[in-house]
Amino acid sequence: MGADFETHLKNAVRFHGHLCGGQVLGVRIAMAGLREMGIENSRGDEGRNLVIFTEIDRCAVDAIISVTGRTPGKRSVKVMDYGKMAATFLDTASGKAVRVSMHPDAQEKITALMQPHMPAKNEKSANIEALKVISEGDLLKIQPVHVAVRPQDLPGESLRSVVCACCGETVRDMRELYCDGKALCRPCAEKTAYYQPIGESA
Repeated sequence: MGADFETHLKNAVRFHGHLCGGQVLGVRIAMAGLREMGIENSRGDEGRNLVIFTEIDRCAVDAIISVTGRTPGKRSVKVMDYGKMAATFLDTASGKAVRVSMHPDAQEKITALMQPHMPAKNEKSANIEALKVISEGDLLKIQPVHVAVRPQDLPGESLRSVVCACCGETVRDMRELYCDGKALCRPCAEKTAYYQPIGESA
């Protein structure tokens, strides 16, 4: 790995809080995705239209955010949470998109590369070293894809805000549902909130 990788990894570790295999993998996914999209500086103008869909909510996502400068708060990182080590990089202006995922055969090759580092290093350290040295072709699968994005999911100003007729809270970005002609937030419409106010019945 080159100097750019080491710099990105150092920054990712600082952002995430510790070094782990997910940081190495996330940095490699991000660097591959940006390269395939032809983006050298995703924090500048050429990254303005970049939206990244991550398919897991673990350590690698922090590394991808660190490398690219894209964030959920900018609506330029979407966590799909499929539990898969993958991310898709989309240029919303051109429609070009590429999905970078962990190669289905990668784990076996990573395990083989770990052996020279054992038992002198523990399993975590050996895994990190293996993730650093494995070839990109053995580690990652890179595939052009098409991503359909709804206007209300794009970065920028909210297209609409409504007030839930049940709880009175504002619902932005066309996330409301309509029941008997009334606009409701999803928790009120589906009665599936992830939280339960203390002192209130379900």
